[in-house]
Amino acid sequence: MESRHEDRLKQQFPQISFVTGKRGELPQSELEEAVVYVGWPTDDEIRAMPKLQWIQLPSAGADGYVSNPALREQVVVTNSSGVFGVPGAEHAIALMLAFTRQLHVHFRQQAEKIWKRNPYCLEIQDSTVTVIGMGDIGTEICRKAKGLGAYVIAVKRSQAAKPEFVDELVVTADLGEVLERSDFIVSALPMTEQTKGLISAELIKKMKKGAVFINVGRGGTVDEAALIEALQNGDLEGAGLDVTEIEPLPNTSPLWSMDNVMITSHAVGVTPKKADRRTALLVANFEKFLQGEPLTNTVVRARGY
Repeated sequence: MESRHEDRLKQQFPQISFVTGKRGELPQSELEEAVVYVGWPTDDEIRAMPKLQWIQLPSAGADGYVSNPALREQVVVTNSSGVFGVPGAEHAIALMLAFTRQLHVHFRQQAEKIWKRNPYCLEIQDSTVTVIGMGDIGTEICRKAKGLGAYVIAVKRSQAAKPEFVDELVVTADLGEVLERSDFIVSALPMTEQTKGLISAELIKKMKKGAVFINVGRGGTVDEAALIEALQNGDLEGAGLDVTEIEPLPNTSPLWSMDNVMITSHAVGVTPKKADRRTALLVANFEKFLQGEPLTNTVVRARGY
């Protein structure tokens, strides 16, 4: 956290004693008195904080905390959902547009100083875009895809009211049928016990031939071997992967050298506004915490997010 954000918190909450330090290096004496932890505490730190009531995670994902045996059930965990919606959606749309205009082809030609017009391209307008996962990022992707003129299908864990910028809202059980008619498939799934491997080999085989697959969620939600096979066979047009099953992606992975794959190294959360948004969320939650009110973005541990 930048010093200006620390100063804001100290000025706004003079009744609170703030201690800063690197993860895993905080003094034992401070941990023993800690009531709130902002960051990603280690298991040892969690065990060393008997008075802990609340953990504010800087990430939208709560992987490693929802089922952590070191974390007492009464400790509230909140995530930073809302911070990454805009950059996450813009990242997904950027990958989609890159494939529509075949930018990956032009980048390779530029590196080799080849001036050659590519006669092939795609369009998002009037295409069918399916977004799997309707959290902060997924919702923004739907909104922006609709703004580009796409027919938008949203996939949620359970049925809910359909936003006006979504043409169809279906549940996960209907995903197979939806994939068969989707030109662009965007996964914005969190990593939970329910979503692990959800985009299976069976579902990948059902994807429309020539579709583009984008993943800005979690790599472990996809059967990566099946995805690679579909890309190698030409069943899919291409894949834009911000996340992979193992990160960093091993040098031995064929994904690195595939012409129809773009890899962006888990950069979806990079934004110049991240610190400001995190601090605004933290301020709002501190105010609620001090008033004994429910906190924004409270993670339901049984659900995984």
